[in-house]
Amino acid sequence: MKDEFRTIEIAPAVRLCSYETDRFTTGIVTVRFTVPLTEERYCENAMLPLVLTRSNEDYPTLIELTKRIADLYGAHLVPMSGKRGDTQEITLGITTIDNKFALEGEDILLDAAKFLFSLIFRPNVSDGAFLDTEVEQERRIAIERVINELNDKRHYAAKRMKEEMFAGEAYALNSQGSVEGLQKVTSKSLYEAYLEMIKGAAIQINVVGSSDTKRIADLFESCIADVEREPAILFTSVLSEAETVKRVVEELPVNQGKLVMGFRLGATDMETEYEKYKIMCDVFGGGVHSRLFNVVREEMSLCYYCSSRCIRDKEFMMVQSGIENENAEVAEKEILNQLQYVVNDLTEDDLEKSKLSMKDMLATVCDTPDDIMGWMLSQAQEEFVTPEEHLEKLMAVTLEDVRSVAAAVTLDTVYLLKGTGEVQS
Repeated sequence: MKDEFRTIEIAPAVRLCSYETDRFTTGIVTVRFTVPLTEERYCENAMLPLVLTRSNEDYPTLIELTKRIADLYGAHLVPMSGKRGDTQEITLGITTIDNKFALEGEDILLDAAKFLFSLIFRPNVSDGAFLDTEVEQERRIAIERVINELNDKRHYAAKRMKEEMFAGEAYALNSQGSVEGLQKVTSKSLYEAYLEMIKGAAIQINVVGSSDTKRIADLFESCIADVEREPAILFTSVLSEAETVKRVVEELPVNQGKLVMGFRLGATDMETEYEKYKIMCDVFGGGVHSRLFNVVREEMSLCYYCSSRCIRDKEFMMVQSGIENENAEVAEKEILNQLQYVVNDLTEDDLEKSKLSMKDMLATVCDTPDDIMGWMLSQAQEEFVTPEEHLEKLMAVTLEDVRSVAAAVTLDTVYLLKGTGEVQS
């Protein structure tokens, strides 16, 4: 079966998703572990992918590990951490050349998968802890990554809005960790988090390339066979409606202000209504055809950029805009006006422009290995749907559907990052 998505159930809470194809020059294998996002473990989980890709029992030094990567035709390891709703995602991936370029006809992607799985299941451990020297080195990298988040003011403002909107909830935690929390991680606590991940995470293996993915599935099954698994219960709390509007103003030495608004979606059944909210958000501020782009940015020149995004896993919508400080109040007012336009005045033409944009976007999902991998990773906690199946549901959304879900949206939090005009050097 070529050029089609495929899923294989390996064990409870363990599945493989694949896209077998020989169209590309590279192949990719990733493993995503999904665990509860908690105050107790989020910093350890942020460091885990960094430490696991540093060495293991088979390649106990970075030099030996690097040599093995070179043998895999210069493969590339990618450690990642992120969050989805009230869960944390720990991902390890490897990219290498496709099998058709193998000099001796070997299955390069299968060999890369074996190597990746060995990093996961044969970590470099001594006396029930990771190696102190490696933990210290990766801690510095993790802390630097958190500190550098401030350099991207757009990302920083969005993060701060979410921290305020979801204060007291797991979702407010930074999936990259905190400086204070990362400093407290020990080699032992990191290994304890690793064991919890291996035993309790929901796991999705993802494969793009020309390798026989059934062999990769069998390989992973053999790796996890001896693990006493007890998958954790994954749950995300959702508040459907905002009771009051929270307002937060912060000042930093930057030229351009950032206005970020968080909205509760009021969804009654996101599982079946997601496509309605996705279209609504797209019409509102999803692209060059949207109200926020055409009216707030282009016609009224209130923002340097202005866009909306629907976050399915936590059931909220976020509007991000770059503004001059003096335009903050009128920009907020006009953003809310455009939301009311979607509720009261949205036209069939508006809807068709959005659907056409969605159709064009989904048509490109299978154009590159990275895009395909991104699609599979986005399905890690969902019942798997193909881009074609998702498009069919989007095309079925009606004008009344969009107006109805937009009417349930309520403003929850307004975060304003005011620029003082003194740019940091």
